[in-house]
Amino acid sequence: MAIMAERYTPILVLRRENKGNQDLLFTLYTKDLGKIKAIAKSARKITSKLAGHLTQGRIIKARIIDKGSFQLLDVLSGGGKCTNLEVIKFLHFLDSMTPYNQPDPHLWHIAKEVVGRCQVGPVVYRELLSIMGFVSPFPSVLPACAWCKRRERSPATLFYTPDLVFLCSNCGAGVKIDEDELFPIT
Repeated sequence: MAIMAERYTPILVLRRENKGNQDLLFTLYTKDLGKIKAIAKSARKITSKLAGHLTQGRIIKARIIDKGSFQLLDVLSGGGKCTNLEVIKFLHFLDSMTPYNQPDPHLWHIAKEVVGRCQVGPVVYRELLSIMGFVSPFPSVLPACAWCKRRERSPATLFYTPDLVFLCSNCGAGVKIDEDELFPIT
């Protein structure tokens, strides 16, 4: 017999996608559980009490049960939502760079602050990459560009998430890559 655990935790909605005819599958970053996927049963019904609260870029409190997979039961809206393009890109970064089921209070605090202020800058990406171990926490130490390898003439100023590499501005501008996958660090 499976044991169900119920949690009430703050969450940040990173992404939502349709699942079946009436359900929604959410990628959430939670304070207590880290990044998780959770299903909301019948959330696409017109009478659903969940759908209006579970939009991308919103921080809310949710009641989640864990019965081998996570299911959203109830939500309580915390505040407004932030849907400007900078923050949507930040949510994509957080989704692509964080592992599942690994809570990190420092990362949660930064994500909550970014969404609360509704703005993000290069210093935030640099701090997150420092927490994740990709870059030195010291601003004077910039990695070399992964493609042209020139640290002195053109230090890396961008991070490319699909390859997990740093690029200088020349290489970042000169190559045909998806802008949504390229994040400034200086």
